[in-house]
Amino acid sequence: MNLYVIQVNTGKEDTYIKLWESKKGHLPLKLFWLRKELMIRKNGHTHKGLKSIFPGYLFLEADDVDAATYQEFRRIHFFNRFLKADEKISPLPLDEAKKIYELAKYGRVIGQSKVVYNEQDRIVVVEGPMKGLEGQIVKVDRRKRRAKVRLSLYNNAYLIDFGFELLEEANGVDNVG
Repeated sequence: MNLYVIQVNTGKEDTYIKLWESKKGHLPLKLFWLRKELMIRKNGHTHKGLKSIFPGYLFLEADDVDAATYQEFRRIHFFNRFLKADEKISPLPLDEAKKIYELAKYGRVIGQSKVVYNEQDRIVVVEGPMKGLEGQIVKVDRRKRRAKVRLSLYNNAYLIDFGFELLEEANGVDNVG
């Protein structure tokens, strides 16, 4: 099974999936998008909110995307294109698909990771979706409880904010990202 990426209008991901599900007929394909749970601070108040991890992008699990399947997706409102190039549809490279599946194992809504800091003041992920991605963490905002992680689709890098819950300070933690 391959993983393909479809670009739709940003903010219309959920609407597109519902339209596709109502029209897909006999196609045994799985279409999904990933969202993240973040603590959002606005006007001095903090609340949990959901945001798309890759705004405007949906993931399709399929063996192949033939011309008929392409036309089915193209007919649905808010469709833009298949990636890498609409004329030459290709699945995500295996290493990038593995990262998407690793995130998706936490569900279609990615919760917060649990982290600690070691004595070098570096983040260590103890549990959650950022575990194993420590090497891709490029920036940490302790106040907002967010970490920017570098992920890629078709070798294009994206900086994604993930929320975290800070646990007690750790002393002598070896697993450093």
